[in-house]
Amino acid sequence: MISHKQMKQYSIHATDGDIGGCKDILFDDQDFVARYLVADTNSWLPLSRKVVISPIAVTKVNTEEQWLSINMSSQSIKEGPSIDEHKPVSREYEETLFKYFGYGYYWIGPGAWGDFSHPTQLVDQDLEREVEQAPAQPTNHLRSCNEVHGYDVETLNDDVGHITDFIFDNDGWTLQLFIIDTHNWLPGGKKLAVRPADVKNIDWSSHKVQVNLSHDALMQKPEIDMDRLADAAYLEAILAKA
Repeated sequence: MISHKQMKQYSIHATDGDIGGCKDILFDDQDFVARYLVADTNSWLPLSRKVVISPIAVTKVNTEEQWLSINMSSQSIKEGPSIDEHKPVSREYEETLFKYFGYGYYWIGPGAWGDFSHPTQLVDQDLEREVEQAPAQPTNHLRSCNEVHGYDVETLNDDVGHITDFIFDNDGWTLQLFIIDTHNWLPGGKKLAVRPADVKNIDWSSHKVQVNLSHDALMQKPEIDMDRLADAAYLEAILAKA
């Protein structure tokens, strides 16, 4: 497991050298899975052009030394489709991106990664066949962790706390937990771990994350120690309680 805050400290190694650090994670608010890592390209691309990298390209995550490697060269990333940092990632852009890198489309099939359980299984799929089978353009469900960080949490009774972090597994890249900090609402507050299944809606206009929990039910969620994310047994216990 790895948190969004931790990932923002990671460097990204391409096949021919570093390409900067991880700036953000874009997640799907329907399937709750990380769709893209956003690279900070200040050190090597003019005007710091925004670069998004699919987890499909990630070959290794080193949690001790805080870096991840991808099976792409810096040149292939540099020549890839550009994107405006201040606009949402559209499905049309995703199709262009996936065609350029030769990935299959994750939105074709019943699972979080289409017909597959792991993102790397989408490499070298038959894109032409998939285009023919593709349904009508669905609604875009991509959201930025940087954006949602700080959103208030609305229970069935009141507002309690705000979103302070996100925990992903670094294998299938699923979003496992939302971390809610209640210090601004309650004296001696806590950091609580909540499953995505408890999230009812993410309201961009009001900057709130609505949960299907009462105030008391939310306060019964397990408190998490963010310094123990490397402890597999500890995380397993938290996930069982969340």
